[in-house]
Amino acid sequence: MRLLHVFRLPFLLICTLFYVRGSIAQEQLGMRLERYAGIYSAGLNPANTAFMPHNWEVSLFNAGYFLENNYAYLENTSIQNALRNTDRIVAVSDLTPERPAPADAILLNYFDGNRRIRAVTNVLGGGPGFSFRLGEKHVLGLTTAVRGDFSAYRVPSVFHYPQFSEIRVGQTIDIQPLQFQAMSWGEIGLHYSHLDNDGDVMTAWGISPKLMMGFAGAYGKSNLVFQYTPGSNDTAVFNTPTWEYGLSNNLLDTDNPQNSAFDVSGMGFGIDAGVSWAAPADEEGEYRWRAGVSLLDFGFVRFGKGSERHLLRLDSILTVDGNAINANDARGYTRVLSQLLLGDSLASLQGETFMMGLPTGLSAQFDVQVAPRFYCSAVAVQRIPVWKHSIRRASTLAVVPRYEHRWFSFSMPVVLNDWQSLRVGLAARLGWLYLGSDNFGSFFSKNKLSGADVYIGLKINGFTLGGGERKDRLHKERGGSGRQNLRKIKCYKF
Repeated sequence: MRLLHVFRLPFLLICTLFYVRGSIAQEQLGMRLERYAGIYSAGLNPANTAFMPHNWEVSLFNAGYFLENNYAYLENTSIQNALRNTDRIVAVSDLTPERPAPADAILLNYFDGNRRIRAVTNVLGGGPGFSFRLGEKHVLGLTTAVRGDFSAYRVPSVFHYPQFSEIRVGQTIDIQPLQFQAMSWGEIGLHYSHLDNDGDVMTAWGISPKLMMGFAGAYGKSNLVFQYTPGSNDTAVFNTPTWEYGLSNNLLDTDNPQNSAFDVSGMGFGIDAGVSWAAPADEEGEYRWRAGVSLLDFGFVRFGKGSERHLLRLDSILTVDGNAINANDARGYTRVLSQLLLGDSLASLQGETFMMGLPTGLSAQFDVQVAPRFYCSAVAVQRIPVWKHSIRRASTLAVVPRYEHRWFSFSMPVVLNDWQSLRVGLAARLGWLYLGSDNFGSFFSKNKLSGADVYIGLKINGFTLGGGERKDRLHKERGGSGRQNLRKIKCYKF
């Protein structure tokens, strides 16, 4: 059954994510929605910076980590307990009657069901960035970030561990099409938003073009249903499979000491764009409601020369000896598989470049003031895989009530991920510091820990840059109602 392990390995990676230390989510709703979010709000809709009530801001850093899957879970533990005790995590697949689990073990177990497997994770590290208001209608900005994503959706349920482990020698099973993607990259983005406040409803639009620098990328895909029959002595019979996969050059030679995790292996382009509308309220700088739509992470990274894309297509039934699959690195495995399946170590190689898409999504937002300083937002994000080998983002439906003050805010996101997993979060802004999670239960879980989410951000803002006493034109025209000078905010005093 060794060859079938080739397909199972990506999902075992999900288990290792619980071991990650120091990596601080998908949408980070607790730091994207409020009026004071500024450049952070551009991550959900670039138009929203037009409504920021301060003149300028500088983001020192922000970071986030998100995980959601229905393949594996940890029993009776929380995320912080698991991270403190990684040496106590024991997979149930490694247990036997002669080797039971220790009394203090944290069990890594597997979901058992007919539902297709899904797994998505992303890590974000945001570097320095800023935004500033130019005149009454323009906001300019800059963002920097390092990101890493893994996604696998609609993976056949046969790969759930209980079903997988019960496949008998000589039993023929149908393997439905599957795919996974993984990529890490850096991005440098410009930002611009424009506000038109001449009518009864303010209209804003924004755009954030980004230069992408690909560090590492990999994908795998089986295009058609094929049959698999395990044989004795680790042999396997495959009936007309078609597989394709690609690896960036730094993943092919993992033993090369000159390779670095941040070596640029590819370049690309991305863009976020959005439109928002808002009805001003009587209070200074506030609105009765705001609605918007946006396109997020539309773009690609092309990994350059030295990378490899492969195609393994069999037009007949072939028996393969799994014991012959042995190599020192990924490049060696590609050669061995090509030799075993096609009779030539280079026959599967199709080219030395390939393209991967960003985790594109289409979002809609609605935010309403239900009482002074109390707001409630509704957010929907639907993934849209644009390219053949695009990272898939988690689809999100959320309701987020919040209390918002100039120097602090609190929110409680209620989030439905991929229309399956319901999570409750908690987030706060204290001065210039954001802390939050859209899956707060993962810090206290005593049942099945199958997801995690945490984010943090720190920025400074609030100084008045000239004209602080002026009312804007809309305020003058309405005799004091509507949007007053959004920049009239004093420096926070500790």
